[in-house]
Amino acid sequence: MSSPFPAFVPPNPELSSLYRIALIPQSQTPLQDYFHNVWTVLSEYFPMTYSALILQGPQKDSIRVEATYGLGKEIHPVSCSRKGTIGRVLESCKPMTIQNLGQEPLYEEIMKGTKRVEKINPPLLCVPLVADDQSIGVMNINPLHGAKGDFNEDFLFLSTLSAILSPVVKNHQTKQEPSPSTSLKQKAAPHIMEDFLREKLVEVLNKIDPYVESKTKLGLLDDIIALVEKILITSALEKVGHVQVAAAQLLGINRNTLRKKIKDLKIKY
Repeated sequence: MSSPFPAFVPPNPELSSLYRIALIPQSQTPLQDYFHNVWTVLSEYFPMTYSALILQGPQKDSIRVEATYGLGKEIHPVSCSRKGTIGRVLESCKPMTIQNLGQEPLYEEIMKGTKRVEKINPPLLCVPLVADDQSIGVMNINPLHGAKGDFNEDFLFLSTLSAILSPVVKNHQTKQEPSPSTSLKQKAAPHIMEDFLREKLVEVLNKIDPYVESKTKLGLLDDIIALVEKILITSALEKVGHVQVAAAQLLGINRNTLRKKIKDLKIKY
């Protein structure tokens, strides 16, 4: 196989960012720092200008901004009513679009101010964070694929991201360290990641001419596997400071296998 990245299978920004985010250290990290790391990864793949992590109050009658990207927390009110679109998302556990910021308690004072913040522009996508079948907060973020009428692609990706992030928020709230088994279970349930991966791979297959594939024998399966391996190995090396022994242990392979894959996949670090 001459190259793990054929011309018709470009690196997928959704898959690449999810793998990198899943490897961000979670324990003993303030939520602001953790989410800033998450959004920093996303900003490398998408034109992100603003995002906010918003959590419910203990009595579930108010909300507060816990972490932000693009703007400081001080721009937002300390706490406010959970009415508006954010309240409906918390109630229904379904993603929605915020079109009118002036009618949203969290943003109405900002919109009335003499110095309006340019980075907070409608529409904003409001995605629920759900842990143990309970709504614990939302994530507001500008559209990742540009402002348009249909945000289904954005919501699919952000719902997958929410399945990874929600357990982190829950563990922070309960002051408990996440166990490996719980973390893996939360990331897999309820098959959101599997559905997301299936859809993205189907998109790749739909762009390929089966006649050309069969005649040229380009080895699609091997190429996609190599692509995923390269993303995983690169992310694992970054997480452990490029120490090969530690990366091999993290991936569950021996060091010799890792070194061979680094060479075969032409991974530079």
